[in-house]
Amino acid sequence: MAAYLGIDVGTSSVKLSVVDEAGCVIASVSRDYVIQEPHPGWREIDPYAWWDAVCAGCRALQTRIPLGSVEGVGVTGQMHTVVCLDGANRPVGPSIMWNDQRTIDEVASARNELERIGEHALARRISTGSPAINLAWMKKHASQAFASTKTFIGVPDWIALQLGAPVATDWSGASVTSLFDISRNAWSYQACETLGIPERILPMIEDADCVAGSLSAEAAEATGLPVGIAIVRGTGDNPASAIPTGCLVHGTPTISLGTSGVLMYAERGVVDPAYGKPVLFRAQDELSTLVQLSVRSCGSNRQWWNKSILRCKDFELEDRRVAQLDHDMRNLFFYPHLNGEKVLHADPYMRGAFLGLDLDTTRSELCRALMEGIAFALRSLRDVVEKHEDWGVVSLVGGGSKSDLWTQIISCVLNVPVVRLRTSGAGQGAAMLALSAVTGEKLAVIVERSIQRIDEVFPEQSISARYDERYEVYQRIYGALREIYA
Repeated sequence: MAAYLGIDVGTSSVKLSVVDEAGCVIASVSRDYVIQEPHPGWREIDPYAWWDAVCAGCRALQTRIPLGSVEGVGVTGQMHTVVCLDGANRPVGPSIMWNDQRTIDEVASARNELERIGEHALARRISTGSPAINLAWMKKHASQAFASTKTFIGVPDWIALQLGAPVATDWSGASVTSLFDISRNAWSYQACETLGIPERILPMIEDADCVAGSLSAEAAEATGLPVGIAIVRGTGDNPASAIPTGCLVHGTPTISLGTSGVLMYAERGVVDPAYGKPVLFRAQDELSTLVQLSVRSCGSNRQWWNKSILRCKDFELEDRRVAQLDHDMRNLFFYPHLNGEKVLHADPYMRGAFLGLDLDTTRSELCRALMEGIAFALRSLRDVVEKHEDWGVVSLVGGGSKSDLWTQIISCVLNVPVVRLRTSGAGQGAAMLALSAVTGEKLAVIVERSIQRIDEVFPEQSISARYDERYEVYQRIYGALREIYA
């Protein structure tokens, strides 16, 4: 039986997912790596740490399935993180991560410069972690590494390169660089010139389902995969995770509760929305736009709270203590933007807060307030989407969706039914791209055949009405905090 491998290089670990000919996951493994933080706010990593983890993951897969059955591999991973390569296709230094904050004081001037030349959409979307601002930072503060840069690519492209594919990126990788003009569907050479980024380092763009190359002998020896199998270009983790949920092919809005909280919806063709980061996705000769609106701190908030503050390993323990939806929270709120806000206010300096504490507040209530705060943040993103009133249902994926309480809270806050899906996320999406590319089968057919619905959670109207009142208070928090910290 033929199998197809998807490699998902995440923020803190790589996950390998293998699907069968139906697109269903039959095996998966993960391997962790450590992000370096040499200075406060800095987050970087040696790109070879990702490749080492991929190789270790492949060796672990050998105990689950015969790797000789794998006929194609697709790659996905964290978006925005940039890998700069020299003339020998080696990294010029550590990769600056998507959640790095070293450029926080340089974003405003970059926005002003982009506004000055008429690149209003790019000015609106450039932020800390964007490849454009990180490249500009390198030119100023790491000039030797920048001068050695022949080209730059994304994380999935780096893994594809190690597997044996040539240097290139896909449409999603290009569209999130803040150097790509969505309206013209082309690189903005004007933005490059303004930010001091030479046009010569811009990578070639390929479709996500492009068979970019075949697995090299060196990669086969390192991974145990068969020599010569197809390497499919792949795409960023958000579009890849939107494949098995049906968001890209069927248009179902999807919320992913991962390290960051992402609300995604898709449109055919090129769309340039007022809010959110449009991510282009091209496969099977069709171009779509995945619009992603994110809460930068989501699962990372829970991890910080439970592990760093409470020193508690059992996330569900705290859920159970405030699991009644009608539990009186006594105007307790959590503002979840611990790592800045990128979408509605474009404020990298914004930080989080608990509000409404009193001497009766319990730690369980603080845990629930954290979940409610993220749900309110997701609603604030949903409410700026044109025609969101037409959304009859929202799909929910990611590690946070395992919490029954959090799922119910999100359903009530959004006042829509929420369908929880069983997926292996972006890795499964990348494997589906490989399956489609190698066999020629339509991606939509594969998704419809393999989609797995766990359950559907409906809002309780009386609770939704109470959340409507609390949401009005939540919306005033940003203005209050901005005034305090002005």
